[in-house]
Amino acid sequence: MDTTNRLAAIATEMGQVQNEIQERRRALNFLLRSVRTIDPAVKEARIRAARERIEGLEERLQALRAEQEALIVQLAFDQKYH
Repeated sequence: MDTTNRLAAIATEMGQVQNEIQERRRALNFLLRSVRTIDPAVKEARIRAARERIEGLEERLQALRAEQEALIVQLAFDQKYH
């Protein structure tokens, strides 16, 4: 995959990851505000799982940003010296 196509794919995936992070945060906020009488252990497990998923998504977003930055630098370098 050439650099331009990969940059486009990264931008698309970053948007998808950002949307999923927002969805997960809304779900987490719902769980945190929930006053229903759910089993506290089940509620805590869901909260923990939601937080872990958000952290994983944020790590993926950070990796995509780093890859995007590296590709942009490489593209600029290639254009300057070729």
